[in-house]
Amino acid sequence: MEEYCTKTMVYFTLYGDYFPLEEFTKEIGINPTNAYKQGEEFIIGKHKLVRDETAWRLETDDILTDFPQEPINQIIDSLFDSAEIINKYKERFNLKCHIMTVIYFNSYQTRGLVINHRLIEFAHKVGAEYQFDIYNNVIE
Repeated sequence: MEEYCTKTMVYFTLYGDYFPLEEFTKEIGINPTNAYKQGEEFIIGKHKLVRDETAWRLETDDILTDFPQEPINQIIDSLFDSAEIINKYKERFNLKCHIMTVIYFNSYQTRGLVINHRLIEFAHKVGAEYQFDIYNNVIE
């Protein structure tokens, strides 16, 4: 089995108190990986919780790769031409959005992470914060 430097997952989330998820999905023409409404109940372990926001999320699977920018590009390429629609809903429903990259490093030496112009342009267009969640899976 080939060893990869990272396991990477990326997601974009549009969220706020309320917005019509089905209408947004239809207009953007992309089915979310996950979507939920404020007030919905859900279970984590043995605990029953209630959603405190409405959210629409598009995410990649965990991808084993030497190039963590590949799953980033996958999400940005899917959403890039939809910035105007995202902004319309952000303004109309007072929403926020963010892009999250979760990286598990599997070796001490890894390639650099490239944040390209297309990602920067998209994040700027939709006013998205860009977050990294980084873990080290290296076992000594």
